[in-house]
Amino acid sequence: PPDPVFLPVELEVLGVPESYRLQRVDQDVAPNSSLHTRSETFLLLRAGSQPLVQATYPPFSIRQVTGTPVSPGPPQAWAIRAVSLESSVSPAEPVARGLGSSQGAGAPWARDLPCVTLHAHHRGRVARGTCHLQAPLGVCVVELEIPPRWFSMGSLHSHRSRQRDSDSSEPPERLDPAELRYSVRECGGREREAPRLLGMLELRAGEPERQQEARLDEKVLLRVPNVPLRPGQRFTATIALRHNFTANSLTLRIKAKKGLQVVSARPAIPGAWSAHLERSRGPKHSTAVVTCRRLGDVPAIPDSSRASEPAAFLHLDVAVDNGTGGLAPARPLTWQVEYPGQDPEAQKDKLVWEIQVSERDIRALVPLVQELEILNTAPLTGIPRVIPVKLVAVEAGGGVSELTDPVGCESADKQVLQVSDSCDLVFVGGKESRGAQGARVDFWARRLRAELSFSVWAPLLPLRVQLGDPVLEQLRGWRLPGGPDSSTVESEDPAEEPERRARGCRPQFQRTGLRVLAHFVAHPLDGGRHLSYLPGPEWLLDVTHLVAARTHVQDPRVASLEAGAVVVGREPGVTSVEV
Repeated sequence: PPDPVFLPVELEVLGVPESYRLQRVDQDVAPNSSLHTRSETFLLLRAGSQPLVQATYPPFSIRQVTGTPVSPGPPQAWAIRAVSLESSVSPAEPVARGLGSSQGAGAPWARDLPCVTLHAHHRGRVARGTCHLQAPLGVCVVELEIPPRWFSMGSLHSHRSRQRDSDSSEPPERLDPAELRYSVRECGGREREAPRLLGMLELRAGEPERQQEARLDEKVLLRVPNVPLRPGQRFTATIALRHNFTANSLTLRIKAKKGLQVVSARPAIPGAWSAHLERSRGPKHSTAVVTCRRLGDVPAIPDSSRASEPAAFLHLDVAVDNGTGGLAPARPLTWQVEYPGQDPEAQKDKLVWEIQVSERDIRALVPLVQELEILNTAPLTGIPRVIPVKLVAVEAGGGVSELTDPVGCESADKQVLQVSDSCDLVFVGGKESRGAQGARVDFWARRLRAELSFSVWAPLLPLRVQLGDPVLEQLRGWRLPGGPDSSTVESEDPAEEPERRARGCRPQFQRTGLRVLAHFVAHPLDGGRHLSYLPGPEWLLDVTHLVAARTHVQDPRVASLEAGAVVVGREPGVTSVEV
C-alpha cells in the first residue's frame, strides 16, 4: 500500500510541569492521513496552569490554550489536598478537624488563597465547617462540631448492648460512622464542584483512655497515659497485678528526672491494701518509695476480676512542674518493684519509661507534599525524582507551625520508594525495582505518627524502539560533501576539478523519525502479578527525550542519529538502534 500522507506539523504542550506524548500499543504510525489536520494524544501529569498547545510548521508557528475554563479566575490553578486529623470523636470532645493545604503556595495567586469546607454526613444529616488557607504555609485547620444526637443514633438494636454489658462474649454495638468530605471554593463564593471523599469518622459513645502498658516483672504491670503532657499538668500511673500475685507486701521505687515528681499514692482497693509514700528531692532527680501492705485476710485481687486481665492495684499521681523551659521534652521515670517471693533476677530489673512533655498541646503531625504521584524516570535518565516534604504540627486550637523536634521516618518498601535521612525528601533514585500504588512512607515525632501514600509508576523493560521506516534508500542525484576520499589538495589541471569534487562527495540517504516507547506500571503490594498501567494497558509513553543521551546507532558508518530522534542513512549496510 502507498505510504500515508500526513500534515508534517510538530505539536507540543507548554505551560504544564510534565507531559508525555502517548501512542497506542497497536499503532505503528501516527493516526494521521490528511494534509489538512493532525492529532496527537498527550498525558498531562502534576497540577498546573491551563495547558498551551504549540503547532509548528516552519516557518509558521501558533499557540492556543486548550479546553474551556469552567469559570474565570484563579480557582483553575488551585490544587488543594486535605487530610483528616481525627479517626474518631466522642461526646467528651466532639470536634472533627481537617487540615487543608495548597500544593502550590508559592504560585502568583498565593495572596488570594481559597477556603476549604469540611462536610460530615451521618444518616442524612450534614455538619459543616470552613477555614481560609493562610500564607506562608498555605494551610488551615477546619473544625466542625459533631451534634450530640449523632452519638445516640446507633444501631436499631443498640439498647440490647446495655443488657449484655456483663457478658464479655458479646461485643458492644458501635455507632454508625460519619462520612467526611471536603470541597474548595473562593471565600464568599459558591461551590463549583461536588465535595470529594476524605474518609470515615468513627463515633464513640465514650472516649477510651489512651494508655500504654509495660511489664515490671512477670506478675506486675505498669500503665501510663499515651499522650503528651503540658507543664503544670498531672497524670495518673497505675500498677496492676496478675491473678497469680500472692505476696502480702510490695515496695515500689520510682526515680524521676527533674521536672517530674510523684505527689500521691493510693490503693485501688482501700479496704484490701494500705500505701505509704516517702519522697526525697535532689538537684537532678526526685525519688519516691511506696510501701504497700495487705490488710487482714482480704485477697490481693478481688474474685470479680477476670483471670486473664491484670487488676488495678495502685494509683500514683505524678505532676509535671511549671517553668520547665530548657528541659528535654522526654522525661524519664525509672521503676523498680520488690515483693516477697519475687524472682531474685527480676528484683534487679529496672524499667525506664519516658514521659513526653510539651509546651504546646500538639494533636497531630502532618506531612505536606505537592505531589502524591511519582513517574519514576530515574532508570531512564539517571536523575533522581524528588518530592520535598514539610512536616507541620497541629495544635488543639488549630495553630499550625513547622515542626522543629527530631523526626523519624521510613519507607515501607525501599524497592519502590526512598525517604531521606533528614525526612525532608521522598525520592526515587533509579535503583528501585518496581512501582506500586499505595507505597507508604511513615513519619513520627515523639508519640505522634503520620503517613503518606504514594502512587509510583516505574518503566516496564525492555523499552520499545520504533522507526518510521526501517529501510533508508539512497536519494538518486543527491550527494553530500565530505566523502571518505575527499582531499584538500587542489588539482593543477582545471579540467579535473569537477571529477575531484565528485570524488569528495558521498551519497545522500533518506532519514526517518525515531521513537522510544515504554509502559509505566505499578505492581500490587501483595506480591501478585496483576499490573496497573498508566494511563491504561493500551497506551505507551513516548520517552524519546528522556533517553536521547543513551540512544546510539550500533554501526555509525551505516547511519547516524540526530538530536536523539532522527536516524540518517550514511552508506549501504545493516545496523540497529540501541538504548
